[in-house]
Amino acid sequence: MGFIDELMNATIESLSKAATNAFSTVVISSQDNTKINLIKTELTEINVELDATYSLIGKKYVEYVSESDEMPGIDIKDLLKIMEPKLEKKNEFETQLIALEKKIKEQGITQEKERFENEFKHQKENLDKAKEMDIISEDDYDEKLKQYTKKRNNFQAIRNVKKQYELGIISYEELQMKLRELT
Repeated sequence: MGFIDELMNATIESLSKAATNAFSTVVISSQDNTKINLIKTELTEINVELDATYSLIGKKYVEYVSESDEMPGIDIKDLLKIMEPKLEKKNEFETQLIALEKKIKEQGITQEKERFENEFKHQKENLDKAKEMDIISEDDYDEKLKQYTKKRNNFQAIRNVKKQYELGIISYEELQMKLRELT
């Protein structure tokens, strides 16, 4: 009974860690998405205010041209002073937005790589068991391990090829051919 108890405890502990990691990831991702939505809302508000100011500039220009029949410059320094802090704020928000979106993307890649790594470990454990039980030969073991290792080592290249297909850069046939080469 001791072995089964140890196995159950290890399994429960493993599941608990996985659930905790998943929950933490969801919470962080949710917080980041909330920040992104707030920044996008702020950007929308700033753009509305800037558009109104741009309209005022256009209106002043049209009035001046209509009244004077000339096309020289007009004085909009007062409007530019109003716009300047909004443009700065807009640039700040855009920079924050890019940083958050990059962070979320990197978290996704890290999680995908972690899943890939766990899959590799699981496959290797199964190969090790099969080899120990004489279910597969040493040559079969080495060949399978080589395939799994190649797939793991080409993780980023596989991601890139899939992205190329998603973006329509390569055809389905090219995708399949490149994936065969990488795995």
